[in-house]
Amino acid sequence: MSHKSDFTYLDHVADTKFIAYGGTIEKVFENAALATLSVIADISTIHPETAFEIELETAGKESLMVDFLSELLYIFDAEETVLGAVYVKAAGTKKDESGDDIWFISAVVSGEPIDSAKQNFKTEVKAVTYSGIRIEETSAGFEAEVVLDL
Repeated sequence: MSHKSDFTYLDHVADTKFIAYGGTIEKVFENAALATLSVIADISTIHPETAFEIELETAGKESLMVDFLSELLYIFDAEETVLGAVYVKAAGTKKDESGDDIWFISAVVSGEPIDSAKQNFKTEVKAVTYSGIRIEETSAGFEAEVVLDL
């Protein structure tokens, strides 16, 4: 990759918008997750005490991105765990029972119980939006553009 970082934040009126980069589809999903988590907290201070397996399937790659990032927000809220590490084992397309192509992701994310005295929280992310979402293959790999509702 020739990019200086794995994701870049862009100007957006009320929300947060970023482009994540990756040499593979797995890496672009990982970097989009890290960009999302970095909006919530300083992830460099999060220890990988608890791990969660994520297995998702959906019709399109953009809806898979929304579902995947939304799952991270769900873990934060429901499991009261702030995440700081993401490993995407596999992502791409496969055939369903009907022979149609579906998008899938298999990932492991990890973090630690929420403790506002210990962790450096930045802002709350309410939702991952479909507004302007795109995932494209480029000469350098993949790019994903995502808007988060704050």
